[in-house]
Amino acid sequence: MRKYILFLKEHVFAPMTVSLWLAVVVGCVIFFSELEIDPLLDTPLNQMDLWLYGSILFSGFTLFYFLVQAFLAVFYRPYPELAENELPFVTVIIPAYNEGMQIASTVESVMKADYPAGKFEVIVINDGSEDDTWQWIEKVSSCYPDRVVAINHTQNCGKKHALCTGIERARGDVVVTIDSDSEIVPDALRKIVSPFADPEVGAIAGNVRVMNLKEGCLPKMLDTAFAFGFEFMRAAQSKIHSVLCTPGALSAYRTAAVRPLLETWKKQTFLGRPATIGEDRAITSMLIRAGWHSGFQSDAFVYTQMPVTYSGVFKMLTRWCRSDIRENLIMLNFAFFNLRHCRFRQLGLQLNVLFASVSIILPLFSIPALLMAIISVPLEACLLLATGNVLWSTVPAFIYASRYGIRHAHWALVYGFYYLPFLSWIGVYSVLTLRNTSWITRQLKKSPAEND
Repeated sequence: MRKYILFLKEHVFAPMTVSLWLAVVVGCVIFFSELEIDPLLDTPLNQMDLWLYGSILFSGFTLFYFLVQAFLAVFYRPYPELAENELPFVTVIIPAYNEGMQIASTVESVMKADYPAGKFEVIVINDGSEDDTWQWIEKVSSCYPDRVVAINHTQNCGKKHALCTGIERARGDVVVTIDSDSEIVPDALRKIVSPFADPEVGAIAGNVRVMNLKEGCLPKMLDTAFAFGFEFMRAAQSKIHSVLCTPGALSAYRTAAVRPLLETWKKQTFLGRPATIGEDRAITSMLIRAGWHSGFQSDAFVYTQMPVTYSGVFKMLTRWCRSDIRENLIMLNFAFFNLRHCRFRQLGLQLNVLFASVSIILPLFSIPALLMAIISVPLEACLLLATGNVLWSTVPAFIYASRYGIRHAHWALVYGFYYLPFLSWIGVYSVLTLRNTSWITRQLKKSPAEND
């Protein structure tokens, strides 16, 4: 009976819901096209044409893109789990910087993994922390002297270099990377390495959830956003074997695939500066360009700490956006001018990279156009904006509710209205400050004397 219900949910109700949602979007577009907008037409013709036809073009492209993504996501299935005797030897790498006692909890979550004890090792790298992180690493590693290797960088070299240190020391056929502020569930290690039974798989993304949901509204909003980013976007990308980013919180890589790329990865530059941010997106791009498949394992869960203040969220998203711009430029060249993959995968890769690039650049034009519309026809513009926001927010809300329950699904709608005024311009800011490659988080708080 349960299998029958799951079949209906995955093959009947999900496609019907997506179709209904698309029908509602089309209906709203038709409805708002009948609104009286004479005041707006009084604006200069060239500006109006640019705003109107540009909006129609992007809306059509977005609708088409999400229709394709929905089709792929509906048919996504996690990779089958390997039997115990088939599991590979694994090296878990955890880089840490100014993490404090949380690093001990991260290591403990790995040591409690439902994985044969003789088939995995853990390498923890302290990357020149200025707090007591190294002391906590020493303490937790002493509890597992034969299975946990502790490495201390006396100077901060950057997360990428810390990861390279671990990969160079790794004995496993597969390396699993986990952020120091994250904790995996017991079966995550077993599940995230199972896809490597396929010899073409080079990288696998885990499923990231938010750990600190009780610490305010922002973590709850980000949790619903993550559900959309993983359960929908990465699930769709996984169907064409081209997940664009394997997250630092939990990812796995074939050691033989990633080792030849280490020197290029470490020495990567952008606009004449070392590429010190977005190391997870960069290594995924390199693996795809080298011909490896990248996928998503939806049942390999990791819980990670999220910022609880606007400043923290702004810094995190800015860092991600800057690295996305860099990697999108690289992947655009590869996707459109290096036709080495099968046609369906290549088309899917082109569509994903193009949409990701347009989504970042669009605010440069849409924000001024939106302000112009609000000034010219405030009621119609605000009504259209609110309705569109609600419609698009129902997608992550539905995905979250269908996967994790309805309790927190409404935060997707809240996030939609929060994102527009407070976060939508981050793409513009990132483009204008692209040469800034600082990590901009994890700094220790300065004392009053240092601030002076």
